[in-house]
Amino acid sequence: MWINCYHILLSTVLRLIINISLCIAACYNGEYEINGQCCPMCDAGNRVLLHCDKSRRTTCISCIKDTYTDSSNGLSKCLQCFVCDLSNGLRVKKACTVTSDTVCEPLPGHYCIDVKGKSCLQARKHKTCSPGQYINQTGTEFQNTECADCPAGSYSDVVNLLEK
Repeated sequence: MWINCYHILLSTVLRLIINISLCIAACYNGEYEINGQCCPMCDAGNRVLLHCDKSRRTTCISCIKDTYTDSSNGLSKCLQCFVCDLSNGLRVKKACTVTSDTVCEPLPGHYCIDVKGKSCLQARKHKTCSPGQYINQTGTEFQNTECADCPAGSYSDVVNLLEK
């Protein structure tokens, strides 16, 4: 009895696995799956206007201003370009195009605290050294200013001007 139930269970599981694998579309590179059918992708800088069907290929349309796609795709909407927000300490390093997102960099006197790929997503002002300190390490685009206390017998009463 147990062997017979095991055999039926195993047979059912195998049929289920085969049915699942048949339902998954095996699209080629450069195609996307929609409603069980493989359609040709749109080129970078474009999006899908109409999905393919048995009588037509995918119809693509160019991305509009402030949107992009950076690779071949089956998207029905282009991606929104990132905005380099001054209040986040950012400025545009490379403007958005239909094939690439905006690249932001820190404003002068700021350093990046959040990076994604080649773009800075948020920046902060460099630290200012207090009287009695000097700039031990000048701030960069990706690193804050480092201050150090003046050595014994010396002093600084000017903010941020004395360097080691």
